[in-house]
Amino acid sequence: VLRRLMPAQAIPEVEQLQEVEAMLAETVEEWTEQWKQQGLQQGLQQGEALVLERLLARRFGPLSEETRARLQAASREELERWAENILDALTLEEVFRRP
Repeated sequence: VLRRLMPAQAIPEVEQLQEVEAMLAETVEEWTEQWKQQGLQQGLQQGEALVLERLLARRFGPLSEETRARLQAASREELERWAENILDALTLEEVFRRP
């Protein structure tokens, strides 16, 4: 049943039901930790995008929907680079330049 429900997961062979229970308990703990980490990373990235959006709007005026979408879709590395660029940029376009 597990192989059918989770084809991408490596599921070891087991001979006793107790082994299955222990394996499932361990797997659930691992998944829970992975989900927490993913949620934390996504939350931090969204927060960085929102702060940068506010700073850009304050410095350069209202932002277009395209710019907002670009911020929301950006990687953490891009957001960090743009946050540093805002200090020296004279225009919004300069914020998004590559170093």
